[in-house]
Amino acid sequence: MRKQTYYWAIGALAFLVGALAVTSQSLWIDEGAAALKAMEPSLGGWWHNLRVEGNSNLQLIGELLYLWGLEKIFGSSEIALRASNIPFFAGGVGALAWGMGPRRRTQTAAVLLALTNAFLWYYLSEARPYVVLFGFAAVTAACLFRLLQEPEESLQSPLWFRLFCVGLIGLCLTSLIAVPWALGAIGAVFYLRGWRAVGRCALRCKASAALLMASLSGLGLYYLWTLQLGARASDVGRTGWANIAFIFYELLGLAGLGPGRLALRTEGAGEVLAFLPMMIAGTLAVLILLLTGFIALKGRIDRRSVLFFAIAVALPFVLALAAGASSHMRLVGRHLTPLLPFLLAWVAIGLAHLLAAPALWKKSLAVLLLAVLLLSALEIRLAPRHRRDDYRSAAAVARAALDSGQRVCWLADLSTGLYYHVPFGSPRLATSLNLPGPNPPPDVVILSKPDIYDASGAVRGYLAAEDFKVTRALPAFQIWTRSPVR
Repeated sequence: MRKQTYYWAIGALAFLVGALAVTSQSLWIDEGAAALKAMEPSLGGWWHNLRVEGNSNLQLIGELLYLWGLEKIFGSSEIALRASNIPFFAGGVGALAWGMGPRRRTQTAAVLLALTNAFLWYYLSEARPYVVLFGFAAVTAACLFRLLQEPEESLQSPLWFRLFCVGLIGLCLTSLIAVPWALGAIGAVFYLRGWRAVGRCALRCKASAALLMASLSGLGLYYLWTLQLGARASDVGRTGWANIAFIFYELLGLAGLGPGRLALRTEGAGEVLAFLPMMIAGTLAVLILLLTGFIALKGRIDRRSVLFFAIAVALPFVLALAAGASSHMRLVGRHLTPLLPFLLAWVAIGLAHLLAAPALWKKSLAVLLLAVLLLSALEIRLAPRHRRDDYRSAAAVARAALDSGQRVCWLADLSTGLYYHVPFGSPRLATSLNLPGPNPPPDVVILSKPDIYDASGAVRGYLAAEDFKVTRALPAFQIWTRSPVR
């Protein structure tokens, strides 16, 4: 297959997989906030909404601006907002294939692993920046891979330098969490080739180099301003060793085989037991591929390559963990999305090594391991336990109760409630309980994620004392009523 045809085929397949992964499930908290900003009629209104909110969404400036523009063309449905990820997914998969070098088997292995990665399937169906981040991270990582394989040819190529600039600007524009990875990539390039060689490359592409420096400088000042404003990520939870294990569990595509995120959040590690056999199978699959990749790379990696990846990968990873721990933020896989292309490349080398082996059992093992990862992706897409917070149904319950003359207390996210037309202007709808004795008392209480909306347990204590019962459970919601909602 000709090279151009091969990349067109990758793009078409990635678009197809992206379309299969996108769902019309209810938006959850973070998506609802993004959707309301995207629905602002004017750019001024968009910025006002973002500025008044004043939280870490200020540090997702590129993603939220992109959604705002796309909403004006395709509308604000769940599918339209989430489908915005598909072009970046396809671009990231194509970039990863290009970065793996001329060996078609290794390129194909990387493509297959990206297309069956449960982490990417999950975030393809979420109107948040993580697949966009993957796309730019894959471009940046691919440039680093090509530089390591062809150090002289890469720096002589204007295409390579422009792609590297696109990756760096895209990373930093999409999210503040990606800035350490961009800096790590720049540091690795300077380490490998030196200041003079990189300087000559930049002089050959003056416009791209100027754009890169201006963009990084402007974004740096902007992010410093947001930090001075106090824009921070949620401090619900803490980063510990369990979080680090969970990061790799997610990024390596195993999350579909285990319990859903909501069950893990509410029930803890006890939920794992029911899914342990499949989680063990998935873990073994990934460990075999990682070990095989390590064996294949062992003879090709020298001290300089190790230091190159230490600067590009290990240093940003440690900085991200330190930032999470110091800011009392619970890190999960999405916060380390720029690490994913490097993990996929490593695993791809292992998969390609097994597929190239003359022994039939090794080829069969490679197919089996890939099938386990595909199963994980399909579970993420289809299994009810992996559904997001069901704000759509909770909003319908609130509207039905209000229409029947009941008083409702909504203890959940306001932005996502607005997206689903909860009438917050109604005099019979409250967004808090004035404990210890709300007057008049509600008939229906819609409570989401108690660790956020009832951290002290006071609301649930009041509901139990007043003989409220949970009459309906939805993903991430409990509907408490004195009598069933008609």
